[in-house]
Amino acid sequence: MRKSIVVMVLILVSALSVVQAGEYYTKHKGDKREGEATADSGLVYVFRPAVTGAAIKTWSFADDRFLGVTRAKGYSFGLVPEGRRVIWSKAENTSAIELEVEGGRTYYFKTAIRPGLSKARVKLVQISEAEAKKYLKKCSYCEPTDAGRARAAEIAANRLNKAVKKAANR
Repeated sequence: MRKSIVVMVLILVSALSVVQAGEYYTKHKGDKREGEATADSGLVYVFRPAVTGAAIKTWSFADDRFLGVTRAKGYSFGLVPEGRRVIWSKAENTSAIELEVEGGRTYYFKTAIRPGLSKARVKLVQISEAEAKKYLKKCSYCEPTDAGRARAAEIAANRLNKAVKKAANR
């Protein structure tokens, strides 16, 4: 009996530390922010609608431009300059899609999470506006912290070449 209580306490402490680590990089307050494309930039949303791997973070970029870090039931977005871009997300792996961004347009993606060896694996999928509107209702905006932006700069520097190669091979 005593062993099972100790095991349960260790599991609880471990789970709480993972959730706190996620809070270190992003604030998930439950608000619904929206962006707007401009004449010379497209707007890119990245949704994470599922609760699978709830404590796992996914990092999203357009080339080396940070779009956001999301957790379960969250989303982020950012303006992306016109032109040929690589939209990519990173968890344990990197998933990437090449996209011709047009100013004034909005693009929607979701990250699908699958179990990996030690962390979740991500798959980036472009979705329709109708599907995105459903996700916008049930997800909340994930605002990156200063620590999240700093970590994103490291990830972009280390993974951009890998993302470009993955997009080219798709």
